[in-house]
Amino acid sequence: MMLENTNLATGAQLLAETLERDYGIDPADVFAAAELDMSRLRVPGARYPWPNLRLLWEEATRRSGDPCLGLAVGARSRVGSFQAIGCSWISSASLLEALQRLVRYRRVLSTADIDVRLEVKEPDDWELSVRFPDPSMAAGRANVDAFVRGMVGLMQAATRPEFYPRVVHLPHDDAGQADRYHAALGPGVRFDQPHCSIAIARAEAEAPLPGDNPELANANDMVSERYLASLDPARIATEVRELLVEMMPSGTVRQEDVAQRMNRSLSTLQRQLTSEGLNFQQLRDETRRRLAEDYIRTNELSLSQIAYLLGFSDQSNFSRAFKRWTGMAPREYRAP
Repeated sequence: MMLENTNLATGAQLLAETLERDYGIDPADVFAAAELDMSRLRVPGARYPWPNLRLLWEEATRRSGDPCLGLAVGARSRVGSFQAIGCSWISSASLLEALQRLVRYRRVLSTADIDVRLEVKEPDDWELSVRFPDPSMAAGRANVDAFVRGMVGLMQAATRPEFYPRVVHLPHDDAGQADRYHAALGPGVRFDQPHCSIAIARAEAEAPLPGDNPELANANDMVSERYLASLDPARIATEVRELLVEMMPSGTVRQEDVAQRMNRSLSTLQRQLTSEGLNFQQLRDETRRRLAEDYIRTNELSLSQIAYLLGFSDQSNFSRAFKRWTGMAPREYRAP
């Protein structure tokens, strides 16, 4: 169960680039208005809370004054903007297979409550539809437009530059900019529809793609699988312990450092650990104690080496901590 609905931060990165380069707007001010830390854009795999992202898109649209801001953002999308999904997309055997991967791994992009379906529709189409069960949490106009434009860009990257879906349904009006929508999304755009959807003729969806590479596609599927698994709170304590073992020799490991390595905000990591009845200090002490006992039992490392591996500044600090944990000094514990 996800504790916080989040989106991959790459969409926010594209928004920041677009505001600065296309509209001459300082994105830092917009991010601050949405209470988002813009520095996290430099962290690979970083995520932002969905409610704050909705505010970000709304504020960006207001400041740009452009109802078609989302089209400009989506036009900047690259294969890498969709992480491993994008790489497996262009390596898929067909657009249908690529869309199936998108549906399967869509939580890599967003863990928000979104109903994403891929179905056969009349007359003879494959349709990708996106619905929000809770209308109050639905994406705004710019966010929807950016997603659809990004999808069209991925389809063009996998097929040909002049490719467009047969039909695109948008859940908003044309804002008097129908020509811009048709230029970006093709002649099949329909406005004021019940929900967002993209329909592709079945023959085109199932046609072989030139980039078909099963091994590469499967390798990127595994990356998506691992990333999704990392979002599962049940795995959090294990991942924290693994990172502690890796990071402790460099010195004192702060919770903030671990959160950054896990691509989470500090508050998110704290909540996830709390949900398991744990806290960071407890995990660090337990990990240090377990490793200390193991290292001492092997009798292969000096106490100063053990202190270094566990992140203590010196042997005396380690000895005091060990006696607090076990009631014995390290040398007594090691004695035959």
